[in-house]
Amino acid sequence: MDGRDRQALSRARQDGPQDVQATRPVLAVEIDGDLVAALPPHLVQPGARIQSVELAQLNMVPLTGPDAPILVLSPLVTAQFDAIDLAKRLALSGYRGRYLALVDRLPDPKLIRREVAAQSPGINFDVIILDGSSSLHSL
Repeated sequence: MDGRDRQALSRARQDGPQDVQATRPVLAVEIDGDLVAALPPHLVQPGARIQSVELAQLNMVPLTGPDAPILVLSPLVTAQFDAIDLAKRLALSGYRGRYLALVDRLPDPKLIRREVAAQSPGINFDVIILDGSSSLHSL
């Protein structure tokens, strides 16, 4: 293998995972796609494929492997579940990606972060406060 072949192989290895990442969906559980579109642009990649599901449909979505979502979004609290419940369910299903819970206002997001981390340690969890006070809005 000459130098050009090694460079091409190196580029293919570097490009491959990015291409796979770009095709993985953002999973929106019990939230409207318009709300996802209104999130700060660095949270959801422009042109990302948004897959909206109801909680009852979650068991039909692959949560592991190459078709697993790159990101899961949900409200912090709904009539059917809260973020702690969903994080546990995601963890038990083998999901090990990023999960963001959306809420209009929240007095102590650290408390929620600690609770989710304690009960679902494999999940990369954070809270997005939609009033703009979330630390993720300032990135």
